[in-house]
Amino acid sequence: MTSKGAGMAKGAMVKVEGLRKNYGTVEAVRGVSLEVQRGEVVVIIGPSGCGKSTFIRLLNRMHELVPHTRLTGRILLDGKDILAPEVDAVDLRKRVGMVFQKP
Repeated sequence: MTSKGAGMAKGAMVKVEGLRKNYGTVEAVRGVSLEVQRGEVVVIIGPSGCGKSTFIRLLNRMHELVPHTRLTGRILLDGKDILAPEVDAVDLRKRVGMVFQKP
């Protein structure tokens, strides 16, 4: 593992700013902001239905597969906005993997 000072980019590896996700009138993710530094481990814990899985799906743009939804806020990966129209979602998903509880 490389130490923070040895050749690593400055700033958060993942930065989420004011993220909101709506399914019609239901707001599943409500204004989430966080920063994750390279090498950090983050755990998302909460009761069923609180938006954990929705939030994680947003990190690799799986939200785009669900029609009639709205997303606001920013998600930066190594300083680049993954929600920008020029970002290829398939290439992003090669970098940001997901493991599901059920297939």
